[in-house]
Amino acid sequence: MSDERGAALDRFRPLRIWRSLDKDRKLKAATAFWKSESVKEEDRAVAVAEIAKAVRFRPQSILTAPAAKRAAWLAGHGAMSNHLAGTLLFAYHLETQVPILSRFLDLLGVPHENGRISGETKAPERGTLEEAVGTIFREFDSRDVILYLETLVSQDDEAWGALVEILD
Repeated sequence: MSDERGAALDRFRPLRIWRSLDKDRKLKAATAFWKSESVKEEDRAVAVAEIAKAVRFRPQSILTAPAAKRAAWLAGHGAMSNHLAGTLLFAYHLETQVPILSRFLDLLGVPHENGRISGETKAPERGTLEEAVGTIFREFDSRDVILYLETLVSQDDEAWGALVEILD
C-alpha cells in the first residue's frame, strides 16, 4: 500500500470511526453488540476481558451485570482494539441501520439479507456507486450515512475503496 493510500485509509480504521461517534450511537452500538446473534462469542469474551481490566472487576462480574450496565461500560471503553471496534460497528449497523444498508445495497444490485451482504462483493462501478451514495444522502440522516460508508471501507477497502474519494 502506498503511503498516500495508507494515509487516506487512516480515517477508516474502525477504532478511529468508533471514537468519532457520539455517546448515543456508542451506547446503541454497545447494546447491539451484546444482543446481536451476529457477534461471535470469542468477540464477546474479548470485550468482557477488556472491560474487566478497565473497571477492575472480575470477568464473571461483567458477565452477570445487567445488559444496560455492560453496554454502558463498553460504550465508554475507548482503549479497545480495531477488531473489537469493527465488531461494534458491524453490530450497530445490522441491528439499528438496516434500512440504510438495504437501500444502498439494493441500489447497487448487491445481494443481501436484511443489509447483510450475501457472498462475495466486487467493487461497484464508480458511476453507480456515486449515484447510490447521492440517493442515500438524500433519503437518510447524513451522519448515519457517513458512518455506514466509513464502516464499509473499514471492513473491505478493496471492494469499497472508491468511497474514500467520494466521501472527500
